[in-house]
Amino acid sequence: MHRLRRFIVERYFLFLGLSVLIINSVAAQSPTVRAVRVDRGPKLDGLLEDEAWKRAVPVTDFRMVFPQEGEPSERTELRVLYDATNLYIGVYCYDSEPAKICANNMAHDADDEGEEDDTIKVLLDPFLDKRNAFIFIVNGRGARSEGLAYGEHSSLDWDGIWDARSQLLADGWSTEIKIPFKTISFKPDLPYWGINVERIIARKQETIRLSGVRKDNFFNNPAEAARLEGISDLKLGTGITFRPYGAARAGENHLQLEGPDYQWDGGFDIYKNFTPNFVGAFSYNTDFAETEVDERRINLTRFPLYFPEKRTFFLEGSEIFRFGTASTESFSPFFSRRIGLYRGQQVPVVFGGKVFGRLGGTNLTFLDVMTDQYLNLGLSRQNFFAGRVYQNILAESKIGTIFTYGSPTGERNILAGFDLIYQTSRFRGNQNFLIGGWYVYNWNSIPKGHHQAFGFKIDYPNDLWDIVTSYSYYGDAMDPGLGFLPRKNVQAYSFGVNYMPRPEKGLIGRLVRKFFYSLRLSFYWDLEGRLETRTISLSPLRFQTESGEHFEFSIVPKRDVLPYDFEVAEGVIIPKGGYNFTNLNFEFSTASYRPVSLGVEHSFGEFYSGRLHETQVSLNLKWRGYASLSFEADLVRGNLPQGKFDENVYQLKADFFLSPRFGLMNYFQYDDVSKELGLNMRLRWEITPGNVIYIVYNKNWERRFDPASRFIPLEERAVLKIQFSIRP
Repeated sequence: MHRLRRFIVERYFLFLGLSVLIINSVAAQSPTVRAVRVDRGPKLDGLLEDEAWKRAVPVTDFRMVFPQEGEPSERTELRVLYDATNLYIGVYCYDSEPAKICANNMAHDADDEGEEDDTIKVLLDPFLDKRNAFIFIVNGRGARSEGLAYGEHSSLDWDGIWDARSQLLADGWSTEIKIPFKTISFKPDLPYWGINVERIIARKQETIRLSGVRKDNFFNNPAEAARLEGISDLKLGTGITFRPYGAARAGENHLQLEGPDYQWDGGFDIYKNFTPNFVGAFSYNTDFAETEVDERRINLTRFPLYFPEKRTFFLEGSEIFRFGTASTESFSPFFSRRIGLYRGQQVPVVFGGKVFGRLGGTNLTFLDVMTDQYLNLGLSRQNFFAGRVYQNILAESKIGTIFTYGSPTGERNILAGFDLIYQTSRFRGNQNFLIGGWYVYNWNSIPKGHHQAFGFKIDYPNDLWDIVTSYSYYGDAMDPGLGFLPRKNVQAYSFGVNYMPRPEKGLIGRLVRKFFYSLRLSFYWDLEGRLETRTISLSPLRFQTESGEHFEFSIVPKRDVLPYDFEVAEGVIIPKGGYNFTNLNFEFSTASYRPVSLGVEHSFGEFYSGRLHETQVSLNLKWRGYASLSFEADLVRGNLPQGKFDENVYQLKADFFLSPRFGLMNYFQYDDVSKELGLNMRLRWEITPGNVIYIVYNKNWERRFDPASRFIPLEERAVLKIQFSIRP
């Protein structure tokens, strides 16, 4: 086994050396966009009819990326203006069949990919580091999403103050976007910014783009952006944003029979732009009442599940904390949900301070948070700290370090590490390639053992071939207090290859957009080299149709060696030992842009010493953006010699909107493990960008098999929260 690991490591570095030698760094040509300065910006109504727009220089050099690379498509016209305080982007999307335009969402951040509706995506790189950028997404109803882009990935975690309006027209649709310069970080006195614009025509499953129009180009990669010239002499005011809030709360625990309790509360966040792209923030009595509850899941493994961060204060600047090459669900040296959350309960946050942004080619963020005591959980007042710094090197690469201090339990815990990522979108001329490594060391209360973790990865993510391989080592004494590590005392190796041809001829070419043939191998060994888990995933048939439907069939053989007796469900205990079992998986989903869409996934086969069936069903109904109904169910049936078990999770979302700025979101969840029914109701009224009123109501019931009362109320809470943003 040691020889095998040595062989793998040697071949990694041999491949690295050969790869770097054959890199072609010739830059691709990209168009240029000219921003025109106006004394007064246009009125925001979604129409490009304001007098100011007549001064803009129209850009129509858009080309199709999918399905036919480089081909012309529906006419798309881009215009860019700016005044002393705002950037204005106008896009006119002509459409030969305007009655078929898809515009079914009004919710903020409703569509992570921006592909369920006819959509415009704008990428801005106002610091020209070609690694990170802002993205702004608008659909035909004016529904907005915003986030951060990096390489082939993006995240809607970041929330900025900006505005947009859209109009459905007789010959297409148009949108106006207004982005205050106070909202985005930028480097002063640059000769140009990076910009890219992408248009999605949902019913055609068609992507049109301004720059980076090859199938191997990622829209989220700032290195593919066009040049945005002409921006200068900007005013940022004081650079201060003050966000006070007031909240009124009412709650009652029905089991304690103490009657309702009422509270008045308040706090504030204050932001200061020390430079246009370096920000400081301080939050007092931090409140997260408006945050949507976590979704409930069924866990059939012996390891904890990863849940994403949703709290705004922790999300801003969080992209800089991205570290190493391991997925966040496998290992995150800093996981902000370790702060202010403990055993499913919210721990009060007294204050939090942070700085984040960029100083030249250096990206950095430092976070310090104080949580209050929580006697019910036995927690005293605690302080947490995390810092991350990385330096841009070469065209798209970086080298950095990370440091954390603290633990939710109050024990002394320190982690430090560094990473090096080489990345390029010019491999062999115009393809994507990444290779990187990382190392961390953890000082904690465990006296003996291996306190380090490290890993490296090689990735070739392109349209026809996507090949990736990685290795990670997690010591037996590795226990990061502010990190997420579901599985320690293991070595992990994985290899995946995806071959994804696009048929263009014959009947298959007319029906199928893309095939996905994939093979993935995953191995976990303990630190002595003994196999713990082996998973092989083979997809011999998987494709997407031209209309957006998806079908997949996969075979998953697995070996798992249980080091201890494993209680997979209540009262069902699988004895320790080695098990070989195979699952078959079928998946089908209709195109998400349809007013009615359906998804079904069914897996069945062996499961340790018995058999398992799992069915996941989703149904989505949308009506012109004003209403949407989403139902999901996860149904598990296990039949083992040690016992049978049924576990189910049901979720229902019913959302209603008068406009993208006023909506009522209702989220019902029930699972028969906890036997609890939960309701999360949120009314959001954005009076103006940054000034929002929330009304949040939560209630939980417990199901009991009593004919007289099937559901017993447990607790309920209601919050009225008013938040303002003041930017002198």
